[in-house]
Amino acid sequence: MAYPEKRGNRWRVHFKRPDGTWTSSSRDEHGQPFLTKDAAQSYGDAQELDIRRGIWRDPTLGQMTLQAWIDRWWPAQDVALGTRRNYRYVIETFVLPTFGRRALASITPVEVASWERSILTAGYAVNVATNARARLITILGDAVADGLIQANPALRPRKRGRKRAVGGRGIEKIWPTPFQVLLIAERAALVSGRDEEFVPPIAMGWTGMRWGEWVGLDRAHLRLGSIRVDWQLYEDAGRFYRLQPKDDSRRTIDLPPFLASLLSWMVQEHPDRRCQCAGGPPAEGGGETPCPGGQPYLWLGGGRIRKKGPKERQETVVETGHPRASNYLRRIWDPAVDGAHPKDGARRPPMPVLVDVADALWPGAPRAPWPMAKPGEEFVVPRGHGVPVYDIERNHLASWLPILQGLTPHGLRHGHKTWMAEDGIPEILQADRMGHAVPGMRGVYTHVSPAMREALLGALQARWEKALAQRAALSLRSPVPILDHLLEPFRTGRLKVISQPSPKRSEGPIRMITG
Repeated sequence: MAYPEKRGNRWRVHFKRPDGTWTSSSRDEHGQPFLTKDAAQSYGDAQELDIRRGIWRDPTLGQMTLQAWIDRWWPAQDVALGTRRNYRYVIETFVLPTFGRRALASITPVEVASWERSILTAGYAVNVATNARARLITILGDAVADGLIQANPALRPRKRGRKRAVGGRGIEKIWPTPFQVLLIAERAALVSGRDEEFVPPIAMGWTGMRWGEWVGLDRAHLRLGSIRVDWQLYEDAGRFYRLQPKDDSRRTIDLPPFLASLLSWMVQEHPDRRCQCAGGPPAEGGGETPCPGGQPYLWLGGGRIRKKGPKERQETVVETGHPRASNYLRRIWDPAVDGAHPKDGARRPPMPVLVDVADALWPGAPRAPWPMAKPGEEFVVPRGHGVPVYDIERNHLASWLPILQGLTPHGLRHGHKTWMAEDGIPEILQADRMGHAVPGMRGVYTHVSPAMREALLGALQARWEKALAQRAALSLRSPVPILDHLLEPFRTGRLKVISQPSPKRSEGPIRMITG
């Protein structure tokens, strides 16, 4: 029979294990100490009752620390490379600093709730805190299944806490219009100095491809009038891994005529270009192998120029690699979208994109930037070492305004889905194009038909033609050669421009007019 024993201001209870040996405990299943004799006695009686029923679990197993359990739990996780990296970040950043040295049985629901709130008060987004708690729920849930603890303290109590409105979606994602995508693409080509950088924003905007799917598109999957998405390139620790698309969403994406021509032009510009990846060891935990190099990917970065071979026979070699998301955002995307170079740590504050509108066509030729003017202070032309000096008489300097501040490459995917909804494209084709699944019977009995595909391509082509006509209304020329070529029919009068509507008037339907 279980019996309690007083130890200082607290109590300990002794009871027999199934094998007849005695054991004791000074805490309950939630790690709380016994402050009264009755609490200790009740716990001991409950343990002996579970022993008689054959469902008893040794409470001393819960004294294992969370760190020790994670060390045992982690190698058993069979998840994709990106998921592993997300798990590791959350565990090392949020879970272990708070609970790593704690015994599994000592973690309480109240502590978990307070910990989740502390992540929010530290300035992290709601989804970060939710994701951190979800990882802890998974870790402790597996500890329950392994018999280390009896209950999962991280589980959320039902019908508790703040209620969210039905259908609430959180912060609204920023998405662009076709005209805005075209303007961003033009700026991207200008700030990069590479004509082909005009294509990626347009390709992602008019196909809805994910960043990794677009970066991982090789020329073998570019077909006449369509793209086959079978892979994505996932970037991790300086290497690129060829993985299946998210949620295994392999699919064929039909291309409107203008986009098929643009992608064909990209191939013709660099028919023999291949990535210069150097391979490397398999990824930790999953064994994924990095890109070995020599692959004919459609879009590669500008690369670096280096000398190769003996000094007397040196040749200049351009090493091309996959665009890194962080570099692309900092050097091309953010300046094109926001009209400003982003802050570079503590070394450099945000700086406006400065353009010369005297020596170049609209929207100007990018020049080395000056610091931003301070609100309320008269701007003084900067001077000093490393600061560019411009001839005020010859250079007509201007700075770009934001096109759609805060837009991300993933926002192009949101925009594409919204365009299809506006054009009345059936849900089944929208989902097929985005790599999603239609739930329920709608997804079982509805199928994509050729007529649906034809209607979608017509709508996307019309959106492109409208955006191009709106761009022609701003200027009939462009400093980007490929766009200047596309504007040529407007200069010759074969196509007519579309005037921009007054801000005070609603924009009605606009159609291309052939001359």
